[in-house]
Amino acid sequence: MEKNKTGKYLKYAIGEIVLVVIGILIALQINNWNENKKEKRQELKQLIALKLEFKKNIITFDSITKHHLENEDATQKLINAKNENYTLETLDSLFFKTIYNYNFDPSRGIYNSLINSGQIELISNELLKYKIAEIQDIVVDYIDDENLVRDYGTKDFIPFIVKSMPYNPLRLYKNRSSEEKVLHYELFQKMINDRIFIEHLAIISLYRIGVFEEGEKVKKEYQKIIELINQEISKVE
Repeated sequence: MEKNKTGKYLKYAIGEIVLVVIGILIALQINNWNENKKEKRQELKQLIALKLEFKKNIITFDSITKHHLENEDATQKLINAKNENYTLETLDSLFFKTIYNYNFDPSRGIYNSLINSGQIELISNELLKYKIAEIQDIVVDYIDDENLVRDYGTKDFIPFIVKSMPYNPLRLYKNRSSEEKVLHYELFQKMINDRIFIEHLAIISLYRIGVFEEGEKVKKEYQKIIELINQEISKVE
């Protein structure tokens, strides 16, 4: 005190405190950087897995869409069959394609894990996060339209066909007797000129419009999500 060293000691103490604080801040910054890097790696891991799942779903979806288009083509040919000279085998084939329906059943393992675990919050891109959360509702709307076609065929169209034919109309052509083939051909000729039969086909075709419209949304959203995921991956590479 007498040698006026108080100021020097005070400056020294303050300097030590500042160094300690700076050290703590640096340590916290490094820790936060490591945590952010860890979370980013986890985010990318989930996004890459989700991308693979969605690409698989697009392949499945395209296959289902192809069947829907074939079925709709068969329905339209049956609607206009009275103007054609189809064989019984062809009429059978068109009939089966009309009543047989495919349903989109996407893989949801990675998606459900991401949502249920809360790891969707790791996704930093807000638009991507929104798109991922929204896709499930879009897929459900699409499947609902598929079910409308299937349910109408099962509950309305097939009972009408069964009632109209004395022999089992669902039996494969090759498994029918010669007598059944002759009878079925005659019945088919009557049915393709029957107004009620044509109206059933028209209703099925009408329901498929919803399938195709919602289907476009499904594929578009899958592709948009994959595009956004690729953008996130490119930021790291």
